[in-house]
Amino acid sequence: MLKEYHQIKDNCRTGLLKYLAEAVSLLPKVNNPRILDIGCGTGVPTIWLSENYGGIITAIDTDGNALEYLHAKIIDKKLENQISTCNISFFDLKPEPHSFDIILAEGFLNITGFEPGFVKLAEMLKVGGYFMIHDEYKDHEMKCDFIRKNHCDIVGTVFLDESVWWNDYYKQLEEGIESLDVKQRKDLFKAELNEIELYKKDPALFRSIYYVVIRQ
Repeated sequence: MLKEYHQIKDNCRTGLLKYLAEAVSLLPKVNNPRILDIGCGTGVPTIWLSENYGGIITAIDTDGNALEYLHAKIIDKKLENQISTCNISFFDLKPEPHSFDIILAEGFLNITGFEPGFVKLAEMLKVGGYFMIHDEYKDHEMKCDFIRKNHCDIVGTVFLDESVWWNDYYKQLEEGIESLDVKQRKDLFKAELNEIELYKKDPALFRSIYYVVIRQ
């Protein structure tokens, strides 16, 4: 059942890859970069980044089941030399300071809090390295000010409005869930069904933005 859950979520998540691609297009080409993907889940962006940008990717998450599913995809696509996974919390990760060229944080700072999460990420990024942060649009101007006050500059942004989230994610998710029987829906997708209901009540809450940031 977990495999079916991950398959449905992956199919939906694929619809948002074009916005990641737009964010990546703002990066210069870095020769064989070290990349950290924080909160990678089942790794839809991780796989895309490896196949379309390159580099050596460390993908971390605390969800062991999601990482198992990602690892199977890595083997299937023969990307073992490009992607390694680690079942660890961001707060327990202890890399050498300034050791990554690029850090991808898809929705992660929404969990940690933007400011404390950003500061810790900055410690891991090389001078001249890049963040790609996908976060909720709320407090956008405040976040921009905070980024600039912390020895970083914003290269560009990619905005995802509420219609994007319905057309490219939640619509497909709802259809995927409805293809299951009632018990499977309740057992596997309780959180997602609540999320869809929240979207329908207040779509504007789901606006989000990619910040592409260089560390100075």
